[in-house]
Amino acid sequence: MLAFLLAPAVSASDWLLVEDLAGVLTVDEWAELLRRADRISERYRCDVAIITISEMTDDDGAYDWAWYIYERYDYGYGSDKSGVLFFLSLAERDFALIAYGYGNTAFTDYGKDVMLDKHILPLLKEDKYFEAFMAYFDKAEEFLRMARDGTPFDRDNSGTTLVMKLAVVILLPILIALFICSKWKSQMKTAVRARAASNYIPAGGFNLTGQTDMYLYRTTERRKVATQSSSSSGGTTRDSRGYSGRSGKF
Repeated sequence: MLAFLLAPAVSASDWLLVEDLAGVLTVDEWAELLRRADRISERYRCDVAIITISEMTDDDGAYDWAWYIYERYDYGYGSDKSGVLFFLSLAERDFALIAYGYGNTAFTDYGKDVMLDKHILPLLKEDKYFEAFMAYFDKAEEFLRMARDGTPFDRDNSGTTLVMKLAVVILLPILIALFICSKWKSQMKTAVRARAASNYIPAGGFNLTGQTDMYLYRTTERRKVATQSSSSSGGTTRDSRGYSGRSGKF
């Protein structure tokens, strides 16, 4: 591990997008993850990488280790070094997820939180490393696709998929029911629309005995007061080196 970190920097072609130095994967699992990492990175022109190590050999945190590896070993796609890197240190059970270049656009602060908290960390806590890494690639591909389509995954549009699912689950049965009821209604030949109100007026007519004005409705207008945007409301927060990310323990 120490030799790996202290070795002179080499070209990106000498380092793979999946490096399992901690040995948490089988050979077949590693090969499958590597194929997927290469395919996603080439398709979206943004490196999607995983690095695992046995332990960190100094007091620097996982975020700084991930940054060092990204810089030292020339990760990142193209001239702007676009990419996202997921780093694990097994001894300390530390993780870091960092992004750079176009990775900052595709992987917003909110997107990283959703990816980690809902899809990756629950699996890592059970030591399901292969499943966690597959979930990482699943969400990375989804976020990159959304970003290339012009709508990066963020607070404002994270519910789009849910809305579509609800529309299918709720609206489709309603439309089917309306269609069936309309067919039944068309079979009611004896029911016809009344053209006049004479059938409802007594033979002797009627007299108005009183008149009252009643207040039935009111309309209220509300206008949102604009506030300054912040990372909590969406977007990506970058550090002084141009990276964004999050680190912690699993």
